Amino acid sequence: MIDWAKLVAQGRAKAVGVSWSADELKAIYDLKIPAEYVRQGILTVEAYQEALNASPVQTKTKEEVLAEAKEEGIEATPDAPKEVLEDMVKKVKERKTSAPAKTSTKKTSGKK
Repeated sequence: MIDWAKLVAQGRAKAVGVSWSADELKAIYDLKIPAEYVRQGILTVEAYQEALNASPVQTKTKEEVLAEAKEEGIEATPDAPKEVLEDMVKKVKERKTSAPAKTSTKKTSGKK
């Protein structure tokens, strides 16, 4: 059985169950762009240099991501792949920032 989580952690697969495309493989092996950047769509040396100058990708350990997930209310075990946890945390944070502010409203009955 293929251990996708291990392949992803080693940069040998894009995500669990997802292999690298030909362009992504070229970026990783020929252009030597780290997998973390290729996962974000950076496939050229120029784009990689721009990304480095803008802000380096901050990599977290699986334990750090698991702790962050728990802080966000996500129940997960240490068996969950790091990339899945990162995606879940990202989605929770996006929902928090895009959710409209809750206001207190009283429901009134339709009776007159």
